[in-house]
Amino acid sequence: MARPAPGADRSVAVLELLADHPDERFTLSEVARRCGLNKATAHALLSALTAHGILLRHPDEKRYSLGPRLVAIGDAAVRGYSAIDFAPSVLGRLAADTGLRATATRLEGDAISVIARTGAVPEVEAAPPRLPHIPPLGVLFMAWSDEPSIEAWLARAPASEIVGRVLEALPAIRHHGFAVTMASADWRRLFGTGDERLGHEEVRALLGEIGRRGALLTEIDERATYPVADVAAPVFLADGRVELAVAASTPHTKPEGIEMSGADIIELGNRVVAAARHLTFAVHGHHPSTVDA
Repeated sequence: MARPAPGADRSVAVLELLADHPDERFTLSEVARRCGLNKATAHALLSALTAHGILLRHPDEKRYSLGPRLVAIGDAAVRGYSAIDFAPSVLGRLAADTGLRATATRLEGDAISVIARTGAVPEVEAAPPRLPHIPPLGVLFMAWSDEPSIEAWLARAPASEIVGRVLEALPAIRHHGFAVTMASADWRRLFGTGDERLGHEEVRALLGEIGRRGALLTEIDERATYPVADVAAPVFLADGRVELAVAASTPHTKPEGIEMSGADIIELGNRVVAAARHLTFAVHGHHPSTVDA
């Protein structure tokens, strides 16, 4: 077991204080008080961090802020490990535990891409397509987003009646921590089976049909049964944004999905959430409700 490193812990506490309040500047006394340090320790720590450019000290106000050296450090961090690097092993365990296909998808600009998958994937299955981020597709990436982002996404809906259905689904997804997509022939066709490749207008038309029927399960009755296509949960970044969506889904060989009771859906959802949380913790991400805590 590694020995505690008080100096490192104190440095992290100072950096987290300043990072959590980017529009504020703190005096030595304020840093000491908020981080639980005596003034002598705080002075030595702040002086060392300032000397290395990690912090800046205003010459007149004598207040501290984050320094320019962190820009380079942050740029290097972007090139480091991400949740994607840890996804294959987590997806493998999820597939083994559930007997379903496990996938990870990512929002890249205005498109959604499958970046990893494992389990129950026939060799003849086509490579996963890159699909446009049009409602209701990609709802998990929007459930924790700000209102302007959600409104911009909803504006791309292929039919106006889809907007209301999606708005009903967003709080349910946040409540459960996972999204449930109902199976249909149109949903399976959307992801392609074999050599079929759909054009943009065909994809919009399919999403319109899927959205009108209410593809997203909002209320889960434990005694009822539902045809499930997939259950997905978010992987969060340090700032609370969703980096990946991890899903357990039925293979394309079952276009009708799998009939599951509400109780089984909740159990599966908890398993998927656990896998997503593992990836969130691996990259020191945070659920949005804890970012500003």
